[in-house]
Amino acid sequence: MIPQRMIDEVRQGTDIVDLVSDYVRLMPSGRHFKALSPFSQEKTPSFIVSPDKQIFKCFSSGKGGNVFSFIMEMEKVTFPEAVELLAKRAGIDVSKYREQGARREEKQQDSRFETLRWAARLFFHTLESDAGAQAYAYLTGSRSLEAATIRRFGLGFAPESWDHLLHAATRDRIPVEHLTELGLLTRHHQRNTLYDTLRNRVIFPIFTIGGQVAGFGGRTLSDDPETPKYINSPESATFEKSKILYGMHAAKDEIRRQEAAILVEGYMDVIALHQAGVTNAVASCGTALTRYQAKILKRYTSRVLFLYDGDNAGKKSMLAGIDILLSEGLTPWVLLLPGGEDPDSFIRNRGKEAFMEEMRSNRTPFLDFQLRCFRDAGMMDSPDQASRAVSAMTRSISLVPDPVQKELYLDELSKQLGISRKTLVKVMASADGPKTHAPRARDEEPPAPAPAPAPNRPLSVSERTFLEALLESTFYGNEVLAFAASHEQMLSLTNHAAQAVLRHLVDRFRQLDPKEHHGIDIAAEISSIGMEEARSLALDILFRLPVQEQAPILPDQLMQHARRCLSHFLIAVKTLVLEPLQLEKQALLSQLAGTTEKHEEKQLFIRLHDLNSKIRAMDQEVTGSINAILERES
Repeated sequence: MIPQRMIDEVRQGTDIVDLVSDYVRLMPSGRHFKALSPFSQEKTPSFIVSPDKQIFKCFSSGKGGNVFSFIMEMEKVTFPEAVELLAKRAGIDVSKYREQGARREEKQQDSRFETLRWAARLFFHTLESDAGAQAYAYLTGSRSLEAATIRRFGLGFAPESWDHLLHAATRDRIPVEHLTELGLLTRHHQRNTLYDTLRNRVIFPIFTIGGQVAGFGGRTLSDDPETPKYINSPESATFEKSKILYGMHAAKDEIRRQEAAILVEGYMDVIALHQAGVTNAVASCGTALTRYQAKILKRYTSRVLFLYDGDNAGKKSMLAGIDILLSEGLTPWVLLLPGGEDPDSFIRNRGKEAFMEEMRSNRTPFLDFQLRCFRDAGMMDSPDQASRAVSAMTRSISLVPDPVQKELYLDELSKQLGISRKTLVKVMASADGPKTHAPRARDEEPPAPAPAPAPNRPLSVSERTFLEALLESTFYGNEVLAFAASHEQMLSLTNHAAQAVLRHLVDRFRQLDPKEHHGIDIAAEISSIGMEEARSLALDILFRLPVQEQAPILPDQLMQHARRCLSHFLIAVKTLVLEPLQLEKQALLSQLAGTTEKHEEKQLFIRLHDLNSKIRAMDQEVTGSINAILERES
């Protein structure tokens, strides 16, 4: 868990205007700044940044929050990762907040990455030296790569030597144990000597999303059929193949901009596409697509185009990958290039325009691809095989989390197969398996039904006024939050988002150290509200509140601001508490006016009398609490 002290220092050390300016062009707008939304396509700026409150709000997408929320949205990282990124940006040494063991591990991790960077530079310089002439000719000749592309992806060369890397490490005082741990050196167990793992290979550095070297891939230049064409670094503390997508560091911005990713099989496919200007391409590192890699893609887009080889192995990988993407809420498409070509060869032979035309004209939805594969395999020619194929396709549809999409896919499959939608639903249900429940003892009472959730009502004027006063009060201390926490049972809001805001702030107040007399950081607290609708409501209110003066506020002025805020809040509380009772009273009076039955009239008068007593008692209780607070504060 990240210490709160560290979070506070990072937040205070990061100015939101400076941070946002790294991503969008901000224009002054009164006391705020505005820009075109980085989250959606728009022509009129709706993205607003408040330097006074250190928050942002995007009115087109509804997103908003503080510096952490912004970096999480833009870089698609978790909260701890956002804190780390902003700490580095602000030049804050976060090691002082770590336990001694964690500091040691972090230092070792940094040292490993330094070793990998050193190795990548060595391979790159070797490629550009006389020793790398053959490899350079292969890349620029056979593979048609430009010098700028080679530099951009940091390509290198490991010569046909048993100790090139080892000698360089000794010269540069690089820890040999690191190189062994990272798989760059291999130990000969019989001779107990070390030798270079990568030899006579073009080297492809594999980068993390943040651009650090995590490992290497090597493509042999040998003609020996016994030599593996490609090998990767072994699994290590820095390199897990199943959790890395090759080229993601270079593709993530374009994937986000286009809202689509192209998933290919090989390093050269990625590099060739990027060189041609198709910069949203990535590849799995010599493995089938994994759930973790699908989760990475989901951070940046909801659509993925499979562009694997059209052979049986490639089709099989795509069929398996489709279900993985669907289960993560991504929409898969498939493109099979003509003539059995891969993206690298297609781009070299036919050029970018032909490739773009293929993508526009011949990409297919995943259902069409599945059906084509099953037909090509002859599975639709007999009822028993066709039944298996239909089960596989409905199983894929069952993985779609969006109910509307699921319905549309079922309709489309029904049309293509000529099978009723009702039958497909049955097949899908049977594929999911029967839902079993633990048997209940004979004398055991059946479980009580869960209480129905309270209906969600539109935000009322009194609820909004109450939240405005509550949020503004936090600029001046904890007095109002303390009242809200001690009277929470009385403060029942019918709008779910408003209730979520109140509950979050009250819970956060109760977690405070009693010795903390300063107010909570309201921008940070709003940004951490889990319910998106509640977060958006609170940010909208916070943006519209009066801005605190920039000049230092004198103690007596601060007291006046706090008392005004407290008065507004207490009036809002009284209105909020009494409003439901007054509405109930109006409804009773309407019933009385419309009844002609003496018995019913008598019952209504009794209820009205009880309600009036309840209103008076509640009024006295709230007024008494308000007066006590105001006297204490005077």
